[in-house]
Amino acid sequence: MGLFFKRKKDPYQDIDLDEEVALSGRASDRIIMEKMNYDDPRAKELLEALRAGSPLVLNFDGMDLQQADKYMAFFQGAAIALEGRAVRINESTFLYARKEEFLDGSLKEFVDSLPKEN
Repeated sequence: MGLFFKRKKDPYQDIDLDEEVALSGRASDRIIMEKMNYDDPRAKELLEALRAGSPLVLNFDGMDLQQADKYMAFFQGAAIALEGRAVRINESTFLYARKEEFLDGSLKEFVDSLPKEN
């Protein structure tokens, strides 16, 4: 071990689940699925739902590429700020969730159960 060696640890190891998340069941049961539209007024509501613990599955298909990139960056930044992440489901659909929602494994089961692209 060198002087500057840092042992890697599981980033989700020291999570304290708040009461709201602990009582609300499996994360996959709280998924909100939405097809995003140009200048979607629901973006703020969806962000609040993400903050409250609802994973988001957002489809950007049919949007202008620039607008879709803007929304993808917005929701990915929000997920990262909440110490969560974005998971690509297919070319135009992504799952965004806080780190707490990934702990029960139901989101992984949800993504794995989706049909695969050829």
